[in-house]
Amino acid sequence: MPTLNQRVQIVFERLDTNAHAFAEAHSLVASSLYNIVKNNRRPNSETLERMCAAEPRISAEYLLRGEGEPLRDARMISNLSTVEQLRSLKEDIVQSLDKRILELGG
Repeated sequence: MPTLNQRVQIVFERLDTNAHAFAEAHSLVASSLYNIVKNNRRPNSETLERMCAAEPRISAEYLLRGEGEPLRDARMISNLSTVEQLRSLKEDIVQSLDKRILELGG
């Protein structure tokens, strides 16, 4: 079973991000998350809580116990925050625009 620090890294990989980008996007301390994934320090409960609060797809059960999948299915989360809904919409719009630009030869 992966260690707690390894599970944090796995979550970042599944989210297609890294410690720095995740911290920047969610107003967390980048050096703290970096030190966790580099195994320089063990995450405390406050950091894990903040990560789960910042990104509702993160499975707290996986982070804490290593049980289940690193990410919950976003379609199954009924109470996504407005911020998360807007981020999802933004991603969809950007992908659509990128696709259209390629179709137009750009």
